[in-house]
Amino acid sequence: MTIEVGDLVRVRGTEWLGKPLGIVTEIKNLVHDPSGEGYTAVTALVGTQSFTFSMRDFELVKKVVLSE
Repeated sequence: MTIEVGDLVRVRGTEWLGKPLGIVTEIKNLVHDPSGEGYTAVTALVGTQSFTFSMRDFELVKKVVLSE
């Protein structure tokens, strides 16, 4: 399942952060110019701090449900 803006996520594999929960605020597809390698960067608001890691560094906890 794809992570989207507004989803509740957990930062995985970062013991120094304590695997906190956060809300996704931004998703960007980036390309490293010298290598041409592309990846997706996800920014999540955790408490009062924003953290940006690759998509694989987050695990989805709950999808956002938008009602009309």
